[in-house]
Amino acid sequence: MRRGRACAFFLSIAALGVVSQRALAGDDPGVDPKGSVDAGALDPFQGNPPPVATIRAHAYTLAECLALADRNFPNLWAARARLAYAHAQLDEAKWVPFWNWNASSNLAVLGPIGGTPTYTATGQTARYFTLSNGLEPWWTVDVSGTIPLYTFGKITAARQAAEANVRLNEWDLEKWRQLARMDVRRAYFGAMLARDARYILRDVMDKIDGGISLEFYKDTIQARAGDPDKGERYAMAALRFYTGVQTSFDVPDEPLKRPDVSFAPLIRYLAAARIFRPEVNMARAGMSARQAQVDLARAGLFPDIGAGFGASYSIAPSAVPQYGNIWASDPFNHFGAGAGLGLRWSLDFLPKAARINEAEAQLEEARALERFALGGIAVEVENAYGTAVEAENRERSWNAAEHKAKQWIVTVQDQIDLGTKSDRDMMFPLRNYIDARVNHEQALMDLNVALSDLARASGWDSAAPTGS
Repeated sequence: MRRGRACAFFLSIAALGVVSQRALAGDDPGVDPKGSVDAGALDPFQGNPPPVATIRAHAYTLAECLALADRNFPNLWAARARLAYAHAQLDEAKWVPFWNWNASSNLAVLGPIGGTPTYTATGQTARYFTLSNGLEPWWTVDVSGTIPLYTFGKITAARQAAEANVRLNEWDLEKWRQLARMDVRRAYFGAMLARDARYILRDVMDKIDGGISLEFYKDTIQARAGDPDKGERYAMAALRFYTGVQTSFDVPDEPLKRPDVSFAPLIRYLAAARIFRPEVNMARAGMSARQAQVDLARAGLFPDIGAGFGASYSIAPSAVPQYGNIWASDPFNHFGAGAGLGLRWSLDFLPKAARINEAEAQLEEARALERFALGGIAVEVENAYGTAVEAENRERSWNAAEHKAKQWIVTVQDQIDLGTKSDRDMMFPLRNYIDARVNHEQALMDLNVALSDLARASGWDSAAPTGS
């Protein structure tokens, strides 16, 4: 927007400097005796012909730029990575309660061990590693695990919290997408405005070539003649950054037009914001996650009931097996497996009550943030709507003023041709025409950007101009 105003400023100065000095045209080195402007006076190549492009870059439409930004903009890649992380957390919440299993295995060497539990011929020194004869391997394997049967809602609450986190990150991705699309639209319309400013400059030169000299303000125009190029260069650099296309990039060489979307009633934008605005949905997802955390904290007051399984196997050829006595525990040669029901209950009730209070406080915070999001976004939508309405009224007014100025120029030109008026009388209609045209272009830019911002504020992306 600042680039458009700068362009309008220098063109308005040019219009104010339009004076009728046909008699002095021959004294200006940049103007020939017939009143035409020397093309080399404003030529940045100092009279040398500019390079000719033999291969034209692809002209990307606004829809193509938006699609490329959705695919290539770095902030969207970061948001997608955060979403993938949330999905991984959801998978973890689904599977962790059912995979509480452990396995261990050991391999060692053991010397000869003989005897029974009541009589042994081998002391404790047999467990120590020595280089004595008779060493043989000793291998053990142990497996144990628990399957939860009833946890009083812990598993369900943990899964709901993870699912709400996924929804939150999905809307976070949509938030960054809408912000990126808004910036792409602003840069796209800015590039088109800069090109229109260049054509307006040429139109001014054509009007001067028709008999109006610009000697007095020639230096001022020459100093600001690069503003359209600067604005276009900035806008094109922004578009290349957002789209990820660094070479052979261009936009259609078309004039700015009125948006191809019409205004909807304000209530429709407000309703759309409550449904589609990412921040509102992020607040709702956050509230769901906080509610699930409250449920999880309350469920922590109750025990976990589950089925336990275990198996153990050990073999040591150098030790005498103790198979004859059920009361004898043989750590060297045995195999056993079993299952049963169990209960695990942590009795730290006071800390758990504090955790419940913490979760409830965070839930209340999420509710307040949801109310804030709904109210703040409604204000933002109404402000964006008012800005768009003002821009449309301004565009219509300047459009009418431009057409009236054109008719004025035609009328005065006819009177000059008939000899009833002099060339000096063309100064005022030409000045008004240029001023109206510059302001009309700026109003077109503001209207397209305002409708784009209204679409972003309401979350209703299809309500934005398509640029076609």
